[in-house]
Amino acid sequence: AELYTVSFAALNTIFTFAIGILLATALNWDALRYRNFYRMMLFLPYAVPAFISIPIFRGLFNENLGEINMILGMFFDVRPSWFSDATLARTMVLIVNTWLGYPYMMILSMGLIKAIPSELYEASALAGAGPLTNFFRITLPLIAKPIAPLLIASFACNFNNLTLIALLTGFLPA
Repeated sequence: AELYTVSFAALNTIFTFAIGILLATALNWDALRYRNFYRMMLFLPYAVPAFISIPIFRGLFNENLGEINMILGMFFDVRPSWFSDATLARTMVLIVNTWLGYPYMMILSMGLIKAIPSELYEASALAGAGPLTNFFRITLPLIAKPIAPLLIASFACNFNNLTLIALLTGFLPA
């Protein structure tokens, strides 16, 4: 149980940060049309209270009538037992917590990316660098230091997140 708790907190922190920074980078792209609409829609999971979102996910993951199993059954002919199998239940909790947490990381990353001088990207473009090079050589290194304490805080918050597990699965971990 302790190993799962640590791995859950670590994986959730990694997944929320990865999704958050990728979305923040995409939303920072000047050529993206309807950017404000996407920003608002991607922020919604953070705006809706967890005590409303979690029961909705409980219904989505329902083994008999849930939309997720219906879609998996249609395309892959599988209907996972999300609430019966311990590994699947843990995966479900990780998916839901990642969904609820990525907007926080996205907002933080958007703010940090806006603080990066545009001249660095312009110089990089003149040197012939592409988007991946810019991301790994400019964006990620420049936001790593300011976001590190927030990642540690996110890990600590995920480490103690028993409410999600209790509301989603109906069980408190032992």
